[in-house]
Amino acid sequence: MEPATGGTVESCSGVTSGPALQNAGAGRKCRKDVTVKFHLMKSQVVAHAYPSHYTVDEVREHIACKFQVKSKFLLLRQGGAEVAGYRRLGDICVSEYNVCDLELLLTEAARDEHVQLNLKLYYKNLTLPDIITVRIPGEDGKPSRDVVVEIENQVITKPFVGGFINRQTKIEYHHAFSQTGPPPVGRPGAKFSRDTQTVAERHTTTAIPRDQSAQLCPLELEDAASGRKVPSGPCLVPHPYESAQELEQRTDTVGKVLLIQRNFRRLLWQRLIRKSAAEWRQLQQRQTENESSAQQSRTLAHSKTCVARAFPKSKEEFDALFAQIHCWKENELKLIRERYSGAPKIAEMNILLDKGIQLLNGVERQRRAIQREQSDAVVERQLAKISEPKRWVGCNNRVIEMETPQTQRAHFLVLYYRRLKEAQSGGTGADPQERIALLDELSDVIVQECHPATEELENLLQRERKLLLCRMEPDDLVLLRKRQLTLMAEIIRSDPAKAREKSVTKLCRKCKKLRPANAFTVHTRQRTADVCETCTSLLGSTVDIAVYRSILRAVRRDERKRGSLASYAFIIQENDIKHIVERIWHGHSVISNDADRSDLMLPRWNVSQDWAPWNCVCLTEQETRAHLKLQRLDRHYQPSVMKEIQSKHALARSIFNQLREIDQEFTESGDWWAVGLDGKLV
Repeated sequence: MEPATGGTVESCSGVTSGPALQNAGAGRKCRKDVTVKFHLMKSQVVAHAYPSHYTVDEVREHIACKFQVKSKFLLLRQGGAEVAGYRRLGDICVSEYNVCDLELLLTEAARDEHVQLNLKLYYKNLTLPDIITVRIPGEDGKPSRDVVVEIENQVITKPFVGGFINRQTKIEYHHAFSQTGPPPVGRPGAKFSRDTQTVAERHTTTAIPRDQSAQLCPLELEDAASGRKVPSGPCLVPHPYESAQELEQRTDTVGKVLLIQRNFRRLLWQRLIRKSAAEWRQLQQRQTENESSAQQSRTLAHSKTCVARAFPKSKEEFDALFAQIHCWKENELKLIRERYSGAPKIAEMNILLDKGIQLLNGVERQRRAIQREQSDAVVERQLAKISEPKRWVGCNNRVIEMETPQTQRAHFLVLYYRRLKEAQSGGTGADPQERIALLDELSDVIVQECHPATEELENLLQRERKLLLCRMEPDDLVLLRKRQLTLMAEIIRSDPAKAREKSVTKLCRKCKKLRPANAFTVHTRQRTADVCETCTSLLGSTVDIAVYRSILRAVRRDERKRGSLASYAFIIQENDIKHIVERIWHGHSVISNDADRSDLMLPRWNVSQDWAPWNCVCLTEQETRAHLKLQRLDRHYQPSVMKEIQSKHALARSIFNQLREIDQEFTESGDWWAVGLDGKLV
């Protein structure tokens, strides 16, 4: 690509190549035919195009505006010498392509005032470069060349053709003159102006000067019979004059509008009825589903209760049976007092006493049989749990197992426990000699254990060895072997590190025996724990505690959903709930007086505060759902009901006055964080 010489080379985009800049200024005013390269510090160069008649001072003013500094702080040099301000660019430019190299420096005054040349600010204000350098690769082994190309801005100047001002906002709007951009290069004589885009309008008269009929269709056909010309197309037929009232009466616009409005209102009413009917059907279906689910839950609970009463297994189920027997006894005593007196009354009392003793003995026999069946399974589960290795989830969700000294000891002793149990049931080791060898081996193992029961177990093993040598029957050694298994399981379950530590014991005031501290029943209303669980169970339960346990679980479930894990609901026990329902709220709902214990609940009285014995109310399940939706209680409850509830709360606060101290100990000890994790706390 060779640069042109002697002529002007222009493209359609207004770009002029370097050598043609010498002759381009003859035909155009203020032609920018000199390119000035400003060399800054750190080998940085910026360039601009200027006319040749510009002086150095004008160039300094222009470049100072680009860098947004004062011109007095700039210094232009050429060849190491300062260039005078009156000299023109055409005089100092001696390059072949009209390129002038100048050094752009700062004066001493600029350094004192900390003035700098910021290129980021320069390029931020720069919208379009004036010149670009194009490198043209050489052909046929010729070296490449750099050609300086000037970019001309030929944006047209649009004239002002008027406008208007908004009186409220005072914003001025101008009319657009044209959307035509710079004229493209076309054929000679082509015209590009606003006239080519404007539609010329002419006004002509088309109406006839006087009233007469007119034929609209230009085509006419001749009638053969009459010889007259008949229009082939439609024609206008004059009608009599019609007034505005007659036209309004004929068109009936108001009637049509009223008809449309009436039909539209009817459509809206039909839509509203269909929507309301759909909502009513959904509510009916939801209510039916809720009632059916509630009925199913009641049926399921009743079936579970019947199964539990017919085949009791747990302590709670046996307590429910004792409570049922107690209620039956109370009802029978009431009937006897009403119907009999004197000797018949005493006879009926004796008969009732015999029946009560028979029922209690039957329940107790069943309880002991179930207890014997479950004891072996419970011991086996405990020993299997103790002898299992420690497991946890490690990296990449891999399960890691680790055998600790405690698990290895437990696994080793469990093997001897099972061998003893198999020999007792007539399996392997039933032979007396094999049994004696097993007892000798177990004696050597037991000696190494550090537990208070090892001495007693060693004595039992030696006693059985002597009895086997005397050829005693295995049936006579059943009780001895059971005692051995019990002591062996106790040794396995014990921690060797704490085996010699004395457990904390207390004296029961009923049976006068020393019991461990965890064998005493406690609740938040008592001062001291002085009656053990065994003596408490001998008294027999007079109420079904399972009902109050379900109430407590419902309260704790609601508190966990609300995030109140430090509530008093996780401290009180079933006996406390029983006392609240029976002694404070007298066993019935405060609104409907419903006395069905299975349907009662203890929700919050003030929903915004944590649950407490002095912030609850006894209601049924349906009443609880409605109560929890209320915002202002004083607007929905009568003053008498509010006063009664406040008195109940004051009574509960006086009864559970030490609950705050228990709560403080419960919180400070760190036991509150396990709420919801342990099955006993849930």
